[in-house]
Amino acid sequence: MKGKIFLTGGAGRIGQWVLKGLIERGYGVRVLVHRSRPEEIPGAKVEFVKGDLLDQTGLKESVKGCRYVCHLAAAWDMFPPAVHERENNQLFESIVRGTYNLLEASYPLNGLELFLYASTDAVYATGFRKFEAPITEDTLLVPSRFYALAKIVCESMCVQYGNLYGIPWFIARICWALAPDELLRIYRLEFWEESLSAEDKERLKPKIGGERGVFAPLMKNGESAVDHIADPRDIARGIVLAIEHHERARGQICNLAGPAPFRYTEVIERLAGGLGIPWDSARVSGIEPYELRNDRAREVLGYDPVFAMEKMIDQAVALRREGS
Repeated sequence: MKGKIFLTGGAGRIGQWVLKGLIERGYGVRVLVHRSRPEEIPGAKVEFVKGDLLDQTGLKESVKGCRYVCHLAAAWDMFPPAVHERENNQLFESIVRGTYNLLEASYPLNGLELFLYASTDAVYATGFRKFEAPITEDTLLVPSRFYALAKIVCESMCVQYGNLYGIPWFIARICWALAPDELLRIYRLEFWEESLSAEDKERLKPKIGGERGVFAPLMKNGESAVDHIADPRDIARGIVLAIEHHERARGQICNLAGPAPFRYTEVIERLAGGLGIPWDSARVSGIEPYELRNDRAREVLGYDPVFAMEKMIDQAVALRREGS
């Protein structure tokens, strides 16, 4: 066995794939279980520890004997309406205090190889902010909401725990990751409804509202909206690579994103055709195009994402057909 890893967020959309990837590579994994528990993997060297990131004493016991800490857990809302992100105090406790408690529990460990912290592209205010160039790890951090601010605070804590206590850290700035059963939601009219004009709502609801059709958002200038979305399996592969290549990963911050950004209008016909339903488009407010660069992750980790949006759409369509 290569070494034991303490994993938080192991039941999440990314964490479940990280868990599988680590097991396949011969690591023992101790998973913190708060509310949800990952599925059992027959024959795997997995321990499940009931606990809470707000229980520092419990965390100190849970991390004993681990050579790696992989911190993926955080309160986050995937889709509107936001529930967990409405209350700054709750976010502070779950994200900032939770990460602080885990750092406090981890830095005294003997032989700690890596403390991996999962941050987010929200630290760049992607989607809301206008960028003159692709986003690299050196792009200025500008939080768009308290969730992102909390993540920036935690990034800084990891770096400074490294400076103060010598903790070997790695930070992954993860882009929007959607599983196949979630992907279709961003192409529904209702996802964009709050950003549509009253006239467009009235025009589009009878045609493509509900699940009668799919929607491609346009920017204010009429050009296609642009997003950069990843499959959780790609992101998980990047996380596992950071553990595998921990000596190179130490002290690095890497974006982890899909292979490339995509334009909604360039993929919407593929989606509509696959589902056999109509599509339409309209201008939405408050969105800006962006691209996250994976260059550093590719150089440091060997990260090479494979799930382009077209492939993600094909898998989502196949899943929908199986369930219909």
